[in-house]
Amino acid sequence: MKKNLILSMMMLAVMSTCFVSCSSDDDPVIVKNGTVTLEMPINVTDVVLKSFEGTATDVQTGKAVTLPTPVKDGNNYVITIPEIEEGNYNIAAKGAISFLKDGIAGTTDFEVSNTNVLLSEKSNSLKLAVNSFQAEGGFVISEIFFTGTTTPENKPYSNDQYMVITNNSDVTLYADSIAILQSEFRTNDKQDYTPDLMNTDFSVDFVFMIPGSGTTVPVAPGQSLLVAINAINHVENNPNSFDLSGADYEFFDESSNPNYTDVDGTAKNLDRWYTYSATVTGFHNRGFKSYAIAKMKTGKDTWLKDYAYTADYVFTFNEYSFPMSTDTYRVPNDWILDAVNLCVESEFQWIVTSSALDAGWTYCGKVDKDPERYNKAVIRKQDANGKYIDTNNSTNDFNAEVKPSMMK
Repeated sequence: MKKNLILSMMMLAVMSTCFVSCSSDDDPVIVKNGTVTLEMPINVTDVVLKSFEGTATDVQTGKAVTLPTPVKDGNNYVITIPEIEEGNYNIAAKGAISFLKDGIAGTTDFEVSNTNVLLSEKSNSLKLAVNSFQAEGGFVISEIFFTGTTTPENKPYSNDQYMVITNNSDVTLYADSIAILQSEFRTNDKQDYTPDLMNTDFSVDFVFMIPGSGTTVPVAPGQSLLVAINAINHVENNPNSFDLSGADYEFFDESSNPNYTDVDGTAKNLDRWYTYSATVTGFHNRGFKSYAIAKMKTGKDTWLKDYAYTADYVFTFNEYSFPMSTDTYRVPNDWILDAVNLCVESEFQWIVTSSALDAGWTYCGKVDKDPERYNKAVIRKQDANGKYIDTNNSTNDFNAEVKPSMMK
């Protein structure tokens, strides 16, 4: 009797031990302190997460866990995974970010994922690269129409000059505070200017800026801004011209001479910071100037105060030499987004930018005052994917003497 009781108690103990042991084996392992790092491209700064949705879906059960809003860590964002059972998961995240690219504000959507990822106590972190965009390229000058058209009487008409600025990147960028610059120095007149600032600055004889608060002028990838000297329908004045009344922006001057007044067209006016002209600003219609676009990094009053530039040189004519100087302003090269030198072959003497900005030049016309230059533009070449080619050499990057895009 006692023997049977002892055996029963031993069997009960064994069964209890087995039950506890088996129950323990079935308890899920909980993964704690798991993280997902959203890695941002290294060539953008000031990244801000504007919106976010994320899930971790159990591959076996299909159960999805919502991921919380990431926390910024340097230029990246880190997601803390809620406590979940150990297993294989599909991780997905999408949202929108803002950032700075070369000082220019930009935005883009993103969507990233990683499938069948093991999350365990020993493997509880992973990284997702936000590589849906590369943030390569930026704003470029894609076309300059500086020659003007001709009337039916074969007279020159230059009020229809324009420039096209294109977002050559794969993200939305904002054109606020981008300025259009024309060089003070001429490519057909080489002088030994003192001080020589060409390797650090771009000399200007006009600066007109796109107004905005920083994120008010969005330009989608591949889209352009048309900037006209006069944003009117020029066909009404010259049947050989075209309609620029749909331009995005225009140059406008309050002329000091009542005999030479500007026309305020239909487009928004650029903010005039400085111009060589006391009357009406225009592009050099023979192409002896150079052009650039820049992201202005200071206010107008500060720039006018701190960036004045006096260049001294010796002007020589035959056997005579005279000391001369020119008073102008400068824009630092590291503010320049793109630059294009212009000239004609018979007159070319030098490029008036740092070669780091533009190592070549492009043209309309073969000689000075070439009557064949009218009705022609310089347009940047495109690759097989439609992206504008930008090697910082206008000789290679532009198609010279081509039909303006606005001329149907």
